[in-house]
Amino acid sequence: MSKTQKIFLIALAICTALSIVFIFLHAHFSAAAHQTANIAATASKGNHGVAEHYANYVAREEITTRMWMVIFFMLTGSMMTLALVEFAVLPLLSLNRVGALCRVTYYEGLLQPFTLVAFVIGLAAIVVTTFIPFDTFGEDTTMYRDIAISFVSMFVLIITVFVTAKVIDEEIENRTMLTLMSKPLARWQVIIGKYLGIVCLVFVASAVLMMFAAGCGWLRYFSDQRIDLFVASIQGRQQLFWDNDRAILLMIPAFLLEFLEMCTLAAISTAIATRYSLAVNMTGIIILYIVANLTRFIPAIHATGALAAALNGVSYLLPYLSNFDINQCLVYRRVSMPGHYIADAPTWGQIWEYVGTAVIYGVMYIGAALSAAIALFRNRELI
Repeated sequence: MSKTQKIFLIALAICTALSIVFIFLHAHFSAAAHQTANIAATASKGNHGVAEHYANYVAREEITTRMWMVIFFMLTGSMMTLALVEFAVLPLLSLNRVGALCRVTYYEGLLQPFTLVAFVIGLAAIVVTTFIPFDTFGEDTTMYRDIAISFVSMFVLIITVFVTAKVIDEEIENRTMLTLMSKPLARWQVIIGKYLGIVCLVFVASAVLMMFAAGCGWLRYFSDQRIDLFVASIQGRQQLFWDNDRAILLMIPAFLLEFLEMCTLAAISTAIATRYSLAVNMTGIIILYIVANLTRFIPAIHATGALAAALNGVSYLLPYLSNFDINQCLVYRRVSMPGHYIADAPTWGQIWEYVGTAVIYGVMYIGAALSAAIALFRNRELI
């Protein structure tokens, strides 16, 4: 184990310990805040407001500990994601030649300055947007979650296309691919290895950004709903807390669908990168992303004849990205969860059934795109 890995594990242990500490502190101050609020409400006027001042002090401590608890949770979750890839996924894949190439591609993409800059900008956009009011009459947190998920998709897409072009097209142009092909590697192994490395990078970027989106959204809820939380009864307050936790749980299938969508686009970008430059790759993927999202509106055109056949052909050829986008349901609709039944609402089980179907479609399309990439790369001149 290298010195850097040891430092990383020590930092992970510290963040985990601090997360646990602030969990207990927040639980303590949360219980104390409710108790002192009740005491202040029933205290006699003869105490000169001492009980009220103490209640406000405890409430401020609860807010502070809640903020630090979420911050260390986000940091711990991000570091655990990196640790999962570093100490579990990559060593397992590195048992063969394809996995070794995957590891090199992952580090090459992760350490690209553009990747780090795009990731930091995406992270800053998610955090800064937390403090922006939307004036939606009680739906600010819902609107924020939708925007935060869109930020995750946008910045991860940029990172994906850039890294794919850098690790494939640039190696071909710089003739470093010749050195790689001098190793006992088949061309299809090069494509699969590089694609798996890109997928690992996409997973890390998507997971970390989504964790910060979930954490910031969870914190913002207490600010946006502070009046409702103040006037609600005990049962009403518990329902508000559950609504906030439910929204975080629903971001798990949203993350999986976003990750699957990026993997699909990464496979297409890999095929393009075997023949064309970064500029063409990025332009093509952005156009494809827009057009593929518009294919859902083809039935509304009511076209006939050759135009209908052409539109249907395009819709079947392009990835149907709408399969990976159910944010309108996950963010804006209430979902019936185990123990919290809601009439005429989609259930938790139905959500995961849909995710499973989307996974099957995504894997099939990724397989087709990688097959095209292997075919294009097989006859590519490297000299």
